[in-house]
Amino acid sequence: MAKLLTITYAEFKKEMDANFDEDQDITSLDIFDTFVSALGQDTNVLDGDALKALVFNQFKNYGEFDKTMHEVAQRLSEIHESTGDAIKAIDEKDTGGLKDAYSKLKAYQKRINELEEDIYTDDTTGVYNRKYLINQELGEDETFKTEGHLMHISINNFLAINKEHGHEAGDAVLRFVSKSLSKRLKPMGVNLIRYQGVKFVAMAKPVISKKVEKVFEETVNTILEQKFKTQAEKVLSIEVQFAQQAYSKGQSFKDICEGLE
Repeated sequence: MAKLLTITYAEFKKEMDANFDEDQDITSLDIFDTFVSALGQDTNVLDGDALKALVFNQFKNYGEFDKTMHEVAQRLSEIHESTGDAIKAIDEKDTGGLKDAYSKLKAYQKRINELEEDIYTDDTTGVYNRKYLINQELGEDETFKTEGHLMHISINNFLAINKEHGHEAGDAVLRFVSKSLSKRLKPMGVNLIRYQGVKFVAMAKPVISKKVEKVFEETVNTILEQKFKTQAEKVLSIEVQFAQQAYSKGQSFKDICEGLE
């Protein structure tokens, strides 16, 4: 899930003061429109309607995320209850009760895994997201848990594509690049992660780092050579940049990444 678009409170208040009197009644829609208007002062990448749709979808996605987390908490509570039932069944040598508790635990665990997959999956590309990176791949203070090689790829002309061909074309490019990489990385046991906007990373163990680096280089060359056709039958080129660097256990992910950008 993408980070919510932000503006400073001062900019938002300035826009509110310009549009409404101090004692004027305002609706939630007024606040939403004013927020989008203030946000539009800081970006010319999207027009008003497209920016409004993006902001709306982000709030909608965060609402769905909250519902998912609520269900996770509920399932964890049910697992705790069923575990208690299983312990009681074992103590009382109740075979039927133990079988029922085991069946429930298995179903709950399956659902937990599905919800976890939803939380850690990027909505646009289907690859892992920043939450997965931070919670699963990195240690405390966002440092590397082990040594390895960080592979980094970014789409350099994404803003130009979005502006000239539209938001849908931009999303299609993101999906194309991520799919091209992940279908070759997955068989090697390496996960592609969309960690920030148009930037993707993958972490490889030293023993396979050369193979992973070769996959990235070959895929990047293929993308650079290929002409991408949008749904509107417009042909465009995708400019991607690849870099890689070894890292050690305890090094900062942010420091390594910034050195590759």
